[in-house]
Amino acid sequence: MIKIVIRRDFKSDIVEFNVKGHAGFAEHGQDIVCAAVSVLTQTALIGIHEYAKVESKYQISDGNLKCKIPFNISDDKRNIINPILETMVLGLKNIKEEYSSYIKIKEEEV
Repeated sequence: MIKIVIRRDFKSDIVEFNVKGHAGFAEHGQDIVCAAVSVLTQTALIGIHEYAKVESKYQISDGNLKCKIPFNISDDKRNIINPILETMVLGLKNIKEEYSSYIKIKEEEV
């Protein structure tokens, strides 16, 4: 199962997301659920770094991705990354609707 944790601040802005595990929907290299989650989360990370030019801290390893947004970014940068991150969450929730046995999403306030 893929476990996703979305952490938000008091303003409801996403400040961190963590993705762990493998879906187990199909064999390694054939798993469309893992592939879809990877594409969404890694594309969001690319958008944060390449499009918004925000240097977030992140780690990617086998089946795990962790990204932490800096607290000291400008409002202009926040206005760029919020739609990227919220679209990622919408996509993840959409995948969960179809493949609920393979994905768990938890949202927390920090």
